[in-house]
Amino acid sequence: MNKFVVLRLNQTIFLFLALLLGCQSRDVRPKITGAEYFPLKVGTFWIYDVSQTTITQLGGQSTSTFELKTEITDSIVSGGEINYVLQRFKRVNSSQPWTAIETWSARKNQFQGILQKGNTIFLELAFPFSEGKSWNGNTFNSLGGSDLCPDGTLKCENYLLSDWMKRFETTGVSFEDSVTIIENNDNDPVVKQDVRKSVYAKSVGLVYHEETILEYCTVGDCINKQIVENGNVIKQTIKDYGGL
Repeated sequence: MNKFVVLRLNQTIFLFLALLLGCQSRDVRPKITGAEYFPLKVGTFWIYDVSQTTITQLGGQSTSTFELKTEITDSIVSGGEINYVLQRFKRVNSSQPWTAIETWSARKNQFQGILQKGNTIFLELAFPFSEGKSWNGNTFNSLGGSDLCPDGTLKCENYLLSDWMKRFETTGVSFEDSVTIIENNDNDPVVKQDVRKSVYAKSVGLVYHEETILEYCTVGDCINKQIVENGNVIKQTIKDYGGL
């Protein structure tokens, strides 16, 4: 066979194999599902700065600031899933010792990131992620909600996924890859305001949470004036984390 033909044949075979291996390597790359934004590992901790404003008819308005720490202290296998124990601590500032306040738990599988706050279970994240995806955050509890469920009834609280893989920055802390979950966006100018959202960063977890829950006066001359009778405004911003 002509040497030139053999050389061209070898080049063609080499190019074919290179393309084949390249396609195979692309096919086996891990896909981002969303579980990466809900990391769970014993020893992991998150510390947040928290600002909380409380409004009551009798006490008026008061604002407090403190540090909140969540630490995964243990794990338990139950029903084929690993349940992680989350111990929560609180202190006024960094010069004070931590005080244990409550215990939560968390778990995840290929479809869900689940958080149990005390005795109430919330479906925090639904996998796989997609922009605009929605799910009922109260799937595993009896709290209900004012949103339409898939069957048309008013008993769901639909979470909405937005700003996926976007940069998030607050108070000097920034993350290149985050996702925002709108947990509620109820702005009734007559009765109440209930706006809640959480931001998760890839390979870090919850980095920001904000909620504004206000109940307006609906009796007498104060109707439709958005005079707050009771309310709670919370901003929770991450300041440190580790153990991931």
